[in-house]
Amino acid sequence: MQKENRPLQAANTDARGSDVTPPAYTVQASKRIPKKHRARTYMLRCGAGGWTENDILSNCRLSSGRNYASELERELDICLERLEEKNPDGIGAHMRYRFACRGDVLRVIQFVNHMAAVNQHHGFLSRM
Repeated sequence: MQKENRPLQAANTDARGSDVTPPAYTVQASKRIPKKHRARTYMLRCGAGGWTENDILSNCRLSSGRNYASELERELDICLERLEEKNPDGIGAHMRYRFACRGDVLRVIQFVNHMAAVNQHHGFLSRM
């Protein structure tokens, strides 16, 4: 068997003059925003009316709204107001959560911004 003569590949050539090309510019895809961050910023944007578990399910595309509120209470030692709301079909109920005081809201904003800095994504801009 004879070897075929193949043209030289660029990696095998020693032409260092004008053949050098800069590496291709690649843009790395940005990180996906974490679920907890989406839920917490939604909670902050809801205002005085608060949010329900269903609101978090539909607006943040998350599986449970209850866990995120409970976790905030544990981590920041705050207390959320809870109001039970009947479902429109009359079967069962969901909880409506809202912040009890302005101090709790400020603590959550600071926490969200701190976690955003740690995880390298955008924080929450407060307009207070």
